[in-house]
Amino acid sequence: ALAGARPAQAAEGGDAAPEPPKKCRECGGTGVVSCDLCGGTGKWKALDRKRPKDQYQYTECPQCFGRGVLVCQVCFGTGVYNVRGLLRRPEATLLVKQIARGGIKPGESKKLLEQAQREMREAQEQPAAPAPAPAPAPEPTAGEPALP
Repeated sequence: ALAGARPAQAAEGGDAAPEPPKKCRECGGTGVVSCDLCGGTGKWKALDRKRPKDQYQYTECPQCFGRGVLVCQVCFGTGVYNVRGLLRRPEATLLVKQIARGGIKPGESKKLLEQAQREMREAQEQPAAPAPAPAPAPEPTAGEPALP
C-alpha cells in the first residue's frame, strides 16, 4: 500500500474512522528521546581536577537534570509527525505559555494539548448563555437637561 493512498471507503465518502496522526520519526510517537549527553543514565562523568589525583566523578547530567530523557525537539513532545503550525493553533496556547515560562518536562506537552482540546470541546458543547439585557439609561434629575 502506498503511504499517501486512502482506503476505498474514505475516497467514496463512506463512514471510515479518521486516520490516526502519524508518529514522529525521531521519538517513535512517545514525545521523549534519550539524553545524548549522558546516554539516558541521568549521570554525567565529570573530571575532578585535583592535581595529584585526577579522578572521574559522576554528577547529575546538566542537560536532562538527572531524568535521562529529553523532550523531542522535532515534535515538541507531542509525538505527532506533522507539527507544522502547531504553536499557532488555539489548543497550543497552554503549551506556548509553559515553554515561555521556562520549558516543558518530558511528557508534559501531550498532557497540555489534551487538556486544552478537552476544554475547547466542553466550551463548544455548553449552550451559549443569553446575553444580559442592557441596563436602562438613567433618567435626568430636576436640574439637568435631557440628552438627545
